Amino acid sequence: MKNALILFLIPIIIGCANIRHSENETNLNYIEYKKKLVHPGIKNFSLSGKISLFIKEKGLSGRIHWLSKDGYDNIEIYDPFNSIIAKISLTESSRKVLFVPSSSSQKEKSENVIKIIFGSSDNIFTLKKFLMSPPIELFENKNVSINYNEWIIRYSGIHDSIRKIPKTVEYSKDNISLKIFINDINT
Repeated sequence: MKNALILFLIPIIIGCANIRHSENETNLNYIEYKKKLVHPGIKNFSLSGKISLFIKEKGLSGRIHWLSKDGYDNIEIYDPFNSIIAKISLTESSRKVLFVPSSSSQKEKSENVIKIIFGSSDNIFTLKKFLMSPPIELFENKNVSINYNEWIIRYSGIHDSIRKIPKTVEYSKDNISLKIFINDINT
Protein backbone atom coordinates (compact mmCIF):
# COMPACT_ATOMS: atom_id res chain seq x y z
CA MET A 1 0.00 0.00 0.00
CA LYS A 2 2.84 2.41 0.85
CA ASN A 3 4.51 1.68 -2.49
CA ALA A 4 1.29 2.42 -4.36
CA LEU A 5 0.91 5.72 -2.48
CA ILE A 6 4.52 6.68 -3.24
CA LEU A 7 4.08 5.83 -6.93
CA PHE A 8 0.91 7.95 -6.97
CA LEU A 9 2.59 10.96 -5.31
CA ILE A 10 5.78 11.04 -7.43
CA PRO A 11 4.10 12.45 -10.58
CA ILE A 12 2.31 15.07 -8.47
CA ILE A 13 5.55 16.17 -6.81
CA ILE A 14 7.37 16.32 -10.15
CA GLY A 15 4.47 18.32 -11.62
CA CYS A 16 4.66 20.82 -8.77
CA ALA A 17 8.41 21.18 -9.31
CA ASN A 18 7.78 22.09 -12.94
CA ILE A 19 5.20 24.69 -11.93
CA ARG A 20 7.68 26.32 -9.54
CA HIS A 21 10.27 26.43 -12.32
CA SER A 22 7.97 28.48 -14.53
CA GLU A 23 7.10 30.79 -11.61
CA ASN A 24 10.82 31.64 -11.28
CA GLU A 25 10.88 32.94 -14.84
CA THR A 26 11.02 36.70 -15.35
CA ASN A 27 8.68 37.90 -18.13
CA LEU A 28 9.50 41.07 -20.07
CA ASN A 29 7.96 42.91 -22.94
CA TYR A 30 10.24 44.30 -25.66
CA ILE A 31 10.17 47.86 -24.30
CA GLU A 32 11.37 46.69 -20.86
CA TYR A 33 14.09 44.59 -22.47
CA LYS A 34 15.32 47.45 -24.67
CA LYS A 35 15.37 49.99 -21.79
CA LYS A 36 17.62 47.82 -19.64
CA LEU A 37 19.95 46.63 -22.39
CA VAL A 38 23.39 47.65 -21.14
CA HIS A 39 25.57 46.64 -24.03
CA PRO A 40 24.91 46.48 -27.75
CA GLY A 41 25.73 42.77 -27.85
CA ILE A 42 28.63 40.77 -29.12
CA LYS A 43 29.57 41.64 -32.70
CA ASN A 44 32.28 39.10 -33.60
CA PHE A 45 31.92 35.51 -32.41
CA SER A 46 32.19 31.86 -33.28
CA LEU A 47 29.40 29.76 -31.80
CA SER A 48 28.79 26.03 -31.87
CA GLY A 49 25.89 24.19 -30.39
CA LYS A 50 22.81 22.14 -31.02
CA ILE A 51 19.43 23.12 -32.38
CA SER A 52 15.99 21.62 -32.22
CA LEU A 53 13.14 22.74 -34.39
CA PHE A 54 9.50 21.79 -34.01
CA ILE A 55 6.79 22.81 -36.45
CA LYS A 56 3.45 21.45 -35.31
CA GLU A 57 4.26 17.85 -34.34
CA LYS A 58 7.29 17.36 -36.58
CA GLY A 59 10.71 17.89 -35.10
CA LEU A 60 14.25 18.13 -36.34
CA SER A 61 17.50 18.33 -34.45
CA GLY A 62 21.11 18.82 -35.32
CA ARG A 63 24.15 20.98 -34.86
CA ILE A 64 24.80 24.60 -35.64
CA HIS A 65 28.03 26.46 -36.26
CA TRP A 66 27.75 30.26 -36.51
CA LEU A 67 30.69 32.50 -37.41
CA SER A 68 30.16 36.28 -37.28
CA LYS A 69 32.94 38.69 -38.17
CA ASP A 70 32.85 42.35 -39.20
CA GLY A 71 29.19 42.35 -40.29
CA TYR A 72 29.33 39.05 -42.19
CA ASP A 73 27.79 35.87 -40.81
CA ASN A 74 28.05 32.27 -41.94
CA ILE A 75 25.71 29.75 -40.36
CA GLU A 76 26.09 26.04 -41.04
CA ILE A 77 23.32 23.66 -40.00
CA TYR A 78 24.04 19.93 -39.72
CA ASP A 79 21.79 16.93 -39.26
CA PRO A 80 22.36 14.51 -36.32
CA PHE A 81 24.77 12.49 -38.51
CA ASN A 82 27.03 15.54 -39.08
CA SER A 83 26.00 15.97 -42.71
CA ILE A 84 25.54 19.58 -43.69
CA ILE A 85 21.92 20.51 -44.39
CA ALA A 86 22.35 24.16 -45.36
CA LYS A 87 24.57 27.20 -45.18
CA ILE A 88 23.10 30.62 -44.52
CA SER A 89 25.12 33.77 -45.18
CA LEU A 90 24.11 37.15 -43.78
CA THR A 91 25.47 40.57 -44.68
CA GLU A 92 24.65 43.14 -42.04
CA SER A 93 25.19 46.27 -44.19
CA SER A 94 22.89 45.21 -47.04
CA ARG A 95 20.57 43.11 -44.85
CA LYS A 96 20.88 40.28 -47.39
CA VAL A 97 20.45 36.61 -46.60
CA LEU A 98 21.74 33.85 -48.89
CA PHE A 99 20.59 30.22 -48.46
CA VAL A 100 22.78 27.46 -49.84
CA PRO A 101 21.19 24.05 -49.20
CA SER A 102 23.30 20.91 -49.43
CA SER A 103 21.15 19.66 -52.32
CA SER A 104 18.64 21.18 -54.72
CA SER A 105 15.83 19.14 -53.13
CA GLN A 106 16.54 20.79 -49.77
CA LYS A 107 16.58 24.35 -51.18
CA GLU A 108 12.81 24.68 -51.21
CA LYS A 109 12.47 22.94 -47.83
CA SER A 110 15.12 25.18 -46.23
CA GLU A 111 13.59 28.40 -47.54
CA ASN A 112 10.07 27.29 -46.56
CA VAL A 113 11.19 26.43 -43.02
CA ILE A 114 12.87 29.83 -42.63
CA LYS A 115 9.74 31.59 -43.91
CA ILE A 116 7.49 29.55 -41.62
CA ILE A 117 9.62 30.36 -38.58
CA PHE A 118 10.44 34.00 -39.20
CA GLY A 119 7.82 35.25 -41.67
CA SER A 120 10.66 36.66 -43.77
CA SER A 121 14.32 35.84 -44.06
CA ASP A 122 15.20 39.34 -42.81
CA ASN A 123 14.07 38.34 -39.32
CA ILE A 124 17.15 36.14 -38.96
CA PHE A 125 18.89 39.38 -38.00
CA THR A 126 16.40 39.66 -35.14
CA LEU A 127 17.31 36.12 -34.03
CA LYS A 128 20.97 37.18 -33.93
CA LYS A 129 20.17 40.34 -31.97
CA PHE A 130 18.33 38.43 -29.25
CA LEU A 131 20.91 35.65 -29.20
CA MET A 132 23.88 37.99 -28.68
CA SER A 133 22.14 40.59 -26.48
CA PRO A 134 20.48 38.72 -23.63
CA PRO A 135 18.49 40.70 -21.04
CA ILE A 136 20.26 41.83 -17.87
CA GLU A 137 17.67 39.95 -15.78
CA LEU A 138 19.17 36.67 -17.04
CA PHE A 139 22.20 37.16 -14.79
CA GLU A 140 19.98 37.37 -11.71
CA ASN A 141 17.19 34.87 -12.43
CA LYS A 142 18.68 32.50 -15.03
CA ASN A 143 15.21 32.15 -16.66
CA VAL A 144 13.84 35.09 -18.63
CA SER A 145 11.28 35.40 -21.41
CA ILE A 146 10.61 38.32 -23.74
CA ASN A 147 7.50 38.94 -25.83
CA TYR A 148 8.37 40.38 -29.24
CA ASN A 149 6.08 40.54 -32.32
CA GLU A 150 4.04 37.48 -31.29
CA TRP A 151 7.24 35.54 -30.53
CA ILE A 152 8.29 34.43 -27.07
CA ILE A 153 12.05 34.33 -26.61
CA ARG A 154 13.10 32.27 -23.58
CA TYR A 155 16.58 32.36 -22.10
CA SER A 156 17.83 29.71 -19.69
CA GLY A 157 21.07 29.71 -17.75
CA ILE A 158 24.32 31.51 -18.42
CA HIS A 159 27.76 30.21 -19.35
CA ASP A 160 30.19 30.44 -16.46
CA SER A 161 33.15 31.37 -18.66
CA ILE A 162 31.35 34.15 -20.56
CA ARG A 163 28.64 35.66 -18.40
CA LYS A 164 27.10 37.58 -21.30
CA ILE A 165 25.96 34.42 -23.11
CA PRO A 166 22.93 32.26 -22.28
CA LYS A 167 23.13 28.46 -22.34
CA THR A 168 19.80 28.07 -24.14
CA VAL A 169 17.63 30.39 -26.22
CA GLU A 170 14.20 29.30 -27.45
CA TYR A 171 12.08 31.15 -30.00
CA SER A 172 8.43 30.06 -30.05
CA LYS A 173 5.26 31.24 -31.75
CA ASP A 174 1.98 29.38 -32.17
CA ASN A 175 3.06 25.78 -32.84
CA ILE A 176 6.65 26.63 -33.90
CA SER A 177 9.68 26.28 -31.65
CA LEU A 178 13.36 26.82 -32.44
CA LYS A 179 15.76 26.10 -29.59
CA ILE A 180 19.50 26.80 -29.67
CA PHE A 181 21.73 25.11 -27.09
CA ILE A 182 25.04 26.96 -26.96
CA ASN A 183 27.92 24.58 -26.24
CA ASP A 184 30.89 26.78 -27.03
CA ILE A 185 31.43 30.40 -28.00
CA ASN A 186 34.55 32.43 -28.70
CA THR A 187 34.45 36.21 -28.83
